[in-house]
Amino acid sequence: MKNKIAILILVSVLLVMFLSACGITKDSAAVNELGKSFMAALRDEDINGSWNMLTTAIQTEIGGFDKWTEYAYPRNFSNWDFTGTNVERNFAKMGGEATLGSNQYTVILIFEKADDTWKISGINFALKE
Repeated sequence: MKNKIAILILVSVLLVMFLSACGITKDSAAVNELGKSFMAALRDEDINGSWNMLTTAIQTEIGGFDKWTEYAYPRNFSNWDFTGTNVERNFAKMGGEATLGSNQYTVILIFEKADDTWKISGINFALKE
């Protein structure tokens, strides 16, 4: 009887761990797709599309759509490569590199999940020296 209870507990724990891993995998895929779509929108000068990928908080911090246009327009990176994604609960971080002309940049995107939707809540493009 004790063995059956122990096996039941073990199976329950493993099932919970498996379901959690599936959720993390799903969120990682969604974050990766959003990051790539965001960079593609910048490359293609889709200012409205990239604006809609941002959280309301960062839109307010930027100062509105006109300020975003000024910021985003010259950042049409020709290519990028994300090398790491970290997802923890409702927050994620994606890092890598991007090319603009002959310059290389370090890219960090921060994501936030609200109402089951991922949005970008932080952006850092730093020129590599």
